[in-house]
Amino acid sequence: MNLIDGAIKRPTAVIAAVMMVLIFGFLALQRIPIQLAPDVSKPLISVTTIWPGGSPFEIEREILNRQEEKLKGIEGLVQMEGAAQNGRAEVKLEFDIDTNMDRTLLLVANRLDQVEFYPDESLRPTISTSGLSDNPIAWFILTRSEGNERAVHSYGDFVEDVIQERLERVPGVSRTNIYGGSQREMRVTIDPSAMARFRLTVPRVVQALRAANASVSAGEVDEGKRRYTVRAEGEFETIAQVEQVVLTSDSDEATGRIGRVTVGDIADIAYAYKEPRATIRFLGETSLAINAKGDRLTTWSTETGWGKGGYIQFQVTNRDGVITAKSDRPKHFPAAYSFSSACALPTGNFVVFY
Repeated sequence: MNLIDGAIKRPTAVIAAVMMVLIFGFLALQRIPIQLAPDVSKPLISVTTIWPGGSPFEIEREILNRQEEKLKGIEGLVQMEGAAQNGRAEVKLEFDIDTNMDRTLLLVANRLDQVEFYPDESLRPTISTSGLSDNPIAWFILTRSEGNERAVHSYGDFVEDVIQERLERVPGVSRTNIYGGSQREMRVTIDPSAMARFRLTVPRVVQALRAANASVSAGEVDEGKRRYTVRAEGEFETIAQVEQVVLTSDSDEATGRIGRVTVGDIADIAYAYKEPRATIRFLGETSLAINAKGDRLTTWSTETGWGKGGYIQFQVTNRDGVITAKSDRPKHFPAAYSFSSACALPTGNFVVFY
């Protein structure tokens, strides 16, 4: 009764309190995002391992089974799925919503370090908080500028080192993927007739190149009060180093002369680009494509508010020419805003919004 009596005796205070509730409720209605079916996804960690040339059966036997054996006992794990594809293995780990993901990422990394005997040709596993099946939050198409006649796939290394690196620094972006590009390589083209003349085989040439292209630690040497670390550096850096690799040698007992056959005697060595595994075309023009996948730990707003035209354009200049990048209207406006503010390209390059 005291509350009712106080409200009757102080009508002004009651009206003020009701008005404040209405005002704050109206402001909350305008600013708090509302969704009929909100996306409440459980935290997900993906472990991807690349093994070029590996078949799904070999990848499952040599990589997936060993990783799953180590990862199955992680605290908070709800579900684990493994998938083997040509040249790729992926393990998806789903956790409870209240799981401490910072600690879980460290646990996953430590468990992966316990896996032994990976195939020699496989790459180190990569950990991310988004899966390969997640929809990208933005796509970018890179095309050559007018007058640039260089093959667009040869910009793969440049895009990976300059653009992809900066996109992945954006808060909330888990990773990016590049399609249509190729990497620069040192290519050894063997002459079959010359190889047959010196009685050599392809496996023997490969073995000699692999043995020569290695850096080996030779231990330490103590000299007085100083200790020196000895290391034999043998990794190839120039074409001349590859040409000088000795494949076979023979000596003449009568004259004492020694004859050697090197890689340069049977092969041509030159820098080239790998054949692209995918070809991307945009409006009839060969191009490169980059997508950005959102972090599972970050909630992306679906608010729209883009300007006219609705795409982003990068213009990046390097010593080999100019390339431009265009993106369709992103589904998530905050993501596009973050790209514009966080992708600090080198001096002389710029980002333009249309």
